[in-house]
Formats: sequence, structure tokens, C-alpha cells
Amino acid sequence: MVAWLADEQATSMASVLIVDDHALLADGLANALKEVGLAARVSRGPRADDIVTAARDHRPDVVLLDLAMGGEIGMTVPLITRLREEGCHVLVLTGSTDRALLGSCLEAGAVGVVSKAESFEDLLDKVLATAAGRSSMPPGSRDELLGALRRERTAERARQAPFDTLTGRERAVLGALMDGSSAEEIATAAVVSVATVRSQIRSILEKLGVHSQLAAVALAHHAGWQPA
Repeated sequence: MVAWLADEQATSMASVLIVDDHALLADGLANALKEVGLAARVSRGPRADDIVTAARDHRPDVVLLDLAMGGEIGMTVPLITRLREEGCHVLVLTGSTDRALLGSCLEAGAVGVVSKAESFEDLLDKVLATAAGRSSMPPGSRDELLGALRRERTAERARQAPFDTLTGRERAVLGALMDGSSAEEIATAAVVSVATVRSQIRSILEKLGVHSQLAAVALAHHAGWQPA
């Protein structure tokens, strides 16, 4: 038996806004929540502004937000912050196991994350706990996800550090190498001598700790670096 079903008042008063652009899944979940007494409605967006407007109009106790809304995780995390600013309690529904990504959802203001692999009963427990003002996650789990986010950011800073030592011109040259340009082509485009470009390339290799242009380009791609 679901723990929160015993609280009839909490169940009858709780309202949920489901934000998901998969109509079949969203409507099925809304119907399941209605069957246990919750007021559930669906917003499919597709724009973030549409979702915020729906939350502002309906004032749900809980927003159940699909992390992959629109197939763009980059849209969803900022949306969490906007929904929090509207006074919404956001539960993120996700199939992702990326702990740093889930930590970023909590940092943005989500009260918890719910795996799509969990049972409906577990999901309902968390929705009702959130509606009643209780935590839907054990403190240790929350701290673990936020810790994973901090570790990922530390690692990212370490990956980017060598590139921060490059001058503006060296960044431009490395960017051109990543695009497949030769030293001669870079020199022609910049109206400088090939010797100047080769000197810049040598400086790039030294700063990045590699021994070839190919290795420098591979390192930049691996680090996810892009010229400004």
C-alpha cells in the first residue's frame, strides 16, 4: 500500500502539472494520477515560455518535469529555475543515470529526481511527499548527486586549464587547425607569414604538452574546447 494514500486530505488537494512532450506517456501518467484522486493536467510546451505560463495559470503543487523535454536537456535545466521562481515544486522525471547531470537539476532548484525505472507507487509516494512539503529524496542521495556535480566541474576545469594559457591569436590558430586548415591557409587568411603561423603552432603544442598538430586537435576535441 502506498504510504501517502492513507492521507486522504493530502491526496484530494494535491495538483500535478506533467510536463512532457510524449503525448501517450504524459496522458497515461495523468490518468493514473487522477485515478488515485490527484488533479493532474499535462503541458507539452513546446516552448519554455508556454510551460511557465501553464504553471503560472494553474499553480500546481508539483510539476513533474521530463528531463528530456523536447529532446533538449539544455532547455530543461534552466526551466527548473524558472518554475521555481514561480513558486513551483519541481520533480524531475528521467531515464538518465548521469549523476552530475541529476545534480545540476537539484542545483537549479528541483526538489528531487525520479527515475523512469521506478514503479508508479514509488513515483506517487514522491509526488505526494513533495505536495505535502516533505523531501522526496533521502539527504544522502541528494548530497551524493550534488557531490558528483562538483567533481565533474573540477574535472572540467582541469581539462580546460591548458587552453586558458593560449593567447587570443593562438586560440584562433588552433580553431583553424581543428577546422582542417593548413599553416599556409591560416597564414593567407590572417595576412601573416607562414613562419609566424608555425611559431604560433609551436607555442600551442608546448602549452598543451603535445608533440604534433594532430595531437593538439585531438586534445581539443576530447576536452570539448572551442575557440571563443
